[in-house]
Amino acid sequence: MTIQENVPLASLTTLKVGGNARAVADVSSIAELREALGFARENSIPFYVLGDGSNVLAHDDGYDGLIIRMRMRGIAYEETGQGAVRVRAAAGENWDALVRDAAAHGLWGFENLAGIPGTVGAAPVQNIGAYGADISQTLEGVEVYDADADTSRTLTAQECELGYRDSRFKHEPNLIIVRVDFMLTRVPSPRIEYGDLLAAKEQGTDLSTPEAIGNVVRAIRNKKFPDLSVSGTAGSFFKNPVLSPEAYAALEREYGAVPRFPNPHGVKVPLAFILDKVLNLRGFRLGNASLFGAQPLVLVLDAGGKAHEVEALAQHVEALVQEKTNISIEREVRALKKK
Repeated sequence: MTIQENVPLASLTTLKVGGNARAVADVSSIAELREALGFARENSIPFYVLGDGSNVLAHDDGYDGLIIRMRMRGIAYEETGQGAVRVRAAAGENWDALVRDAAAHGLWGFENLAGIPGTVGAAPVQNIGAYGADISQTLEGVEVYDADADTSRTLTAQECELGYRDSRFKHEPNLIIVRVDFMLTRVPSPRIEYGDLLAAKEQGTDLSTPEAIGNVVRAIRNKKFPDLSVSGTAGSFFKNPVLSPEAYAALEREYGAVPRFPNPHGVKVPLAFILDKVLNLRGFRLGNASLFGAQPLVLVLDAGGKAHEVEALAQHVEALVQEKTNISIEREVRALKKK
């Protein structure tokens, strides 16, 4: 394992911003992970575990600590009976590559999550989700390395405490995911209730296999997200708000019919609708940062832009939503600050 010093965070994240990290280590085994953590302890600096950097806003003044990039590899399939198949994937595997591989094996469960950037290890941290699916529906458990206890252990899906774009790993950074176990199925089980997928079905698009659905989802995403070779982005910057029935009723009284999705904790409202139809913010720009024209939930940064411009736009959006709708929105993207 090699530890690099003074590495630009802009080169490690999809937003392409951020000052220098004091040190960066790529780890491909638990032994190397322990070595990296030892370096952080010896130098009395914090550490931050990073996958592909697709859900992070690294600030302009950098990070005065060690960035640990998970590069562990390996995918294994285990037939468990009645069409069920356990999939074990190392944390450093690319998420969409795993989705493609599982689909090629004829397995259902990942296809609606196709095209999401990032690593397998980051998927449970964020409880990634899209088009009516999320990780909680297929997660069986994870192997973690506990940096505080200096030991590995396995957690069940329930012990991961998954919520809407949330998990215990966001609040317990000492628990570092090294492997993720999923349970998929060979039994056809398409989920195409989401609007764009339903429209594709009505147009006669083939949705008969996991591969077919995955390809359609990727095509939909490509229309809604910017080209990373041109602009910086972290994808959806904010979470969709979950309102009480009373708050949702008040929103409808003020602005008319508002789309809604079922949620066990209230009424989930698409923030993109509020940003577009209520606040007319589609394409809104502050400096080099803007809300993407095809999907206002996505913040885009032009080449040469800085993290403080993304922060300024995010704060502006948060304040406008609060002022006009009395809704306090939460960020999906995580901040990486100097200390």
